[in-house]
Amino acid sequence: MDEIGQKLRNARIKKGYTIDDLQQITKIQKRYLIAIEEGQFDHLPGDFYVRAFIKQYSDAVGISSDDLLEEYKADIPNSQPTQESAPEETKTRTIKEESNSFFSNLGNYIPQIVVGIVIVVIVGVIAFGMIHRNQSASSVTIPKDNTTQTTKKSAKKKAAKKEPKKVAKKTTNEEAVKESDTEGTYTITNAPSDGVKVEVEGSGGQAWIQFKEGSNTTWQQALNSGEKKETTVASDTTTFSVQTGNVKNTKVTIDGKSVDLSKLQSGSSIVRTLTFNIEK
Repeated sequence: MDEIGQKLRNARIKKGYTIDDLQQITKIQKRYLIAIEEGQFDHLPGDFYVRAFIKQYSDAVGISSDDLLEEYKADIPNSQPTQESAPEETKTRTIKEESNSFFSNLGNYIPQIVVGIVIVVIVGVIAFGMIHRNQSASSVTIPKDNTTQTTKKSAKKKAAKKEPKKVAKKTTNEEAVKESDTEGTYTITNAPSDGVKVEVEGSGGQAWIQFKEGSNTTWQQALNSGEKKETTVASDTTTFSVQTGNVKNTKVTIDGKSVDLSKLQSGSSIVRTLTFNIEK
């Protein structure tokens, strides 16, 4: 892991960048850049950010991020979730068999517990900051179909003149995605009763995606260019988020309407969290 950090550090120095310069370019905190150069990936806020930060660092100093990630894929933490498939009975038996050994060696686990607590605190602080930074929300509006009934009124003849029939205008609002001046947070109004259909697609390259409904992670995986993942958010859900490791390679569609991410994609930071609030 030190070899990755040394390679990135050498490229930075060759470019003539200081750590402070790189922080301004990538918008990654200075302490995380130092941790990457020293190979201390456990100091980053989570496995999801390791690959995203290394990619952003390497792109900034002129190294091919795809080649670097492929070359050192065995050393870089896997951001994919693992699934436990062992039967409950087997797990219970294993716990019973190892309980005595665990408690007798509890002292060996104290450093890992402390590190885990520190990571949770760091993630909490980052999440809190991101929420407050994106207080102003843009809106993704899916309006209801409202049609005004046409009415006709006839007036009596007066002095050989007829008043024209008055007809109310008929208007139909189709579903649309409205662009807003703010970034990062969106509001979905008039959501369908059968749930909101969300499609996330890799566009122009690979993007690491984490999809959450409320505080629960529904899925996370790397989407290659052209690869899509569709999720139907239940009607009783009030908020969901799409966390992307590369917003420039990410496309989000809500009920068939594309979300405008152009303002986010034009920025220097590629790691973004898109928050969608659903109004009933």
